[in-house]
Amino acid sequence: MKKLLIWGAGDQGTATLNCAIAMNEYDQIDFLDFKEKGHREISGFTIYEEVEEDIHHLLKKYDEVIVATGDNDLREKKILQLKSMNIQPATIIHPTAAISPYAKVSKGCTVSAAASININAQIGIGCIVNTGVIIEHDCIVRDFVNICPAVAMAGHAVIGYKTFIGIGSTVIDGVTIGENVTIGAGAVVIGNIPDNTVAVGVPAKVLKTKTEM
Repeated sequence: MKKLLIWGAGDQGTATLNCAIAMNEYDQIDFLDFKEKGHREISGFTIYEEVEEDIHHLLKKYDEVIVATGDNDLREKKILQLKSMNIQPATIIHPTAAISPYAKVSKGCTVSAAASININAQIGIGCIVNTGVIIEHDCIVRDFVNICPAVAMAGHAVIGYKTFIGIGSTVIDGVTIGENVTIGAGAVVIGNIPDNTVAVGVPAKVLKTKTEM
């Protein structure tokens, strides 16, 4: 059995905790909050405060460390901080997730309950694949993407770096969604979406660019 530190003590932290407990590989699970966000109380678990700890010394005490935040920018920042200390981020996969042996899930990812990742799919570093997500064959999900619950991606779709896919969205086969895109909840993406945009609706259309926000 191993010791796991979950770096992030908010909503994604507790979702990650749920997956980690189900894995039954850890005899100790603790939390480290983010100085950028703080934390809430999680009954029965130790939460260290980032602003008060010697981070390098603390991280080295654990067998595995997973960064847990839905904020793609912050997740990237903390994973890069781990790498600067020669600490490889953990990968947390709920035992009910169905992942093809011919799919690739990179370090630092969290894959939640009932997710499905099919043959030849590739999931980049530090991604979140939430509950009930379907990622079909030959899809590519770039680094630091957050895919919300009940999203369905058909084959050969590509999701760009640090993109957010809202709950219940559908992405048809062969579509490319660019970098740093936000896809609104329930959207149906039937055409390519350019970088740095917000797209919503059925079918999904670009609402605005992020430079306008």
